[in-house]
Amino acid sequence: MNACPYCSAPLSRAPKRRTTCPLCGKPILVRKGRLCTDEEGRAVEWCSRLRIDEAEFQQTRERLSAQFGKVASCGDTVWRLMHKVLEAAPAWHGRKMIYFQMARFLWEEKRDCLEVRRQSVRMELAGWKAASDMGLLDLKRVRLRVITSRAASCPECRRLDGHLFTYEEAESGMPLPVAACTHEKAEDQPRGWCRCDYGLTFL
Repeated sequence: MNACPYCSAPLSRAPKRRTTCPLCGKPILVRKGRLCTDEEGRAVEWCSRLRIDEAEFQQTRERLSAQFGKVASCGDTVWRLMHKVLEAAPAWHGRKMIYFQMARFLWEEKRDCLEVRRQSVRMELAGWKAASDMGLLDLKRVRLRVITSRAASCPECRRLDGHLFTYEEAESGMPLPVAACTHEKAEDQPRGWCRCDYGLTFL
């Protein structure tokens, strides 16, 4: 029998897409052929992005639950798995992308993502520094140009569009991500989602 994943109320038919429970009114998501709560549905999506299978998710959740002394939330489980993926990423670019995903996860959870988003930028900067140390890039002859989404960016980000920074200025001042960005910012979110990035300009 099909039942609501929140209140276990029986459903007259199996929904094929997102719907609402007629009894408790909560959203029911359909992921991989099964009914999920909103939290479970987001966890399935994130595991898919991270290429983590359901068995690993369940094993990690069980270990966390034993550690916490209560059932671990799906969000806590995904967060732990993200750290596991991060530890396995040897390349600077790979670490940049994982930190980016972690920041987006926090943003979707309506938590402050600024410091983790900064870590993503730091990984990119570290990659350029590593290339410089190997003689593959001369940072003294390079400027970091801010790339925005132009008209689709918020006013705070548009002010930086095309601005050039030295490597040292970018590393010490961390102008990106823009802390005051208001893109996609809702009332219940600590800050917006800054999409600005750096491009290399050779002198």
